[in-house]
Amino acid sequence: MESLEALRTLLVPLCTISARLGLYVLGRHRSQKWILTWVASECGPELSNCQSGDEVLEHDTRQLIENVLVDYTGLSPSRCKQSKALTTMKKVVKDIIAKHRYAYNGMIAKLDLDDRCDDMSFINSVATTMFSDGTTNWGRIASLVAFGAVVSQHLKEMGRGHCIESVGQKIATYLLSDQRDWLVKNNAWNGFVEFFHVQDPESSVRNTLIAFAGFAGLGATLAMLVR
Repeated sequence: MESLEALRTLLVPLCTISARLGLYVLGRHRSQKWILTWVASECGPELSNCQSGDEVLEHDTRQLIENVLVDYTGLSPSRCKQSKALTTMKKVVKDIIAKHRYAYNGMIAKLDLDDRCDDMSFINSVATTMFSDGTTNWGRIASLVAFGAVVSQHLKEMGRGHCIESVGQKIATYLLSDQRDWLVKNNAWNGFVEFFHVQDPESSVRNTLIAFAGFAGLGATLAMLVR
């Protein structure tokens, strides 16, 4: 018992230091027996086998997309801390839209959002089209989020700000389903931050928009989107 008491004395202070990674600590149960308790918290990228890894990716992705759209439309202040991923995504999205405003406005016009109901399922069709050639990269993902931001701004101007959450959910759901494996293999949103700190994504973004616009110009993409 004395050895357990000594171990607990050593471990408890470490909880504060190592809470981010999680730690087994000793605590007294109601039965007065010492038990090991897992102190869970945010899992770092180095813990690839963490049981809550999927939950962390799910939470981070949905919150990231939601906050980017809310911030871009100015509906309300961001509800989460300004993580590197959020700060980077906000900047990248604004830059992409500024450089390709004409292309995005053309897409919005073709979608006839003014005549649509509140069903945002067309977002998934757009996402599927953008990745239809089987190529995934951070430039394309950022382009999809930028598209969501432009759609959200248009919805806000139409007095349909209540649909913005649905736009974010559709984008996040697509990424977490169709692109989940790619996200995991590329270090998720930490990889996103690293990519945009060391590379210029302009070429991949431009090629994505050109391909989308060209496909839409043939009528095939737009025919699918307006269904």
